[in-house]
Amino acid sequence: MDMMKLMKQAGKLKKAQKKINKQTIVNKSNGATLVLTGGGKVKSFQISEQLYEQGKDAVESAATEVIKGVLKKQQDIQKNMAKEALGGMNLPGM
Repeated sequence: MDMMKLMKQAGKLKKAQKKINKQTIVNKSNGATLVLTGGGKVKSFQISEQLYEQGKDAVESAATEVIKGVLKKQQDIQKNMAKEALGGMNLPGM
């Protein structure tokens, strides 16, 4: 593979990562809300009063679902941006 092409793609990936890090990802599930940056830093986590009233099991279940959902969104964003930056280059696992 051409070294210049690899360097250009590395630069595109770096730009894509910066763009991802600036994004805000929000997921809501059953009264729980989690907000992350595209880079995976937690900005906020909220649980509604109604969810608290449903008890420990409901809070744990909603927290688990909201975390799974926001991480899935984050992974999808990262995967799509990497594909875009690489211009269709076929890499294993993408």
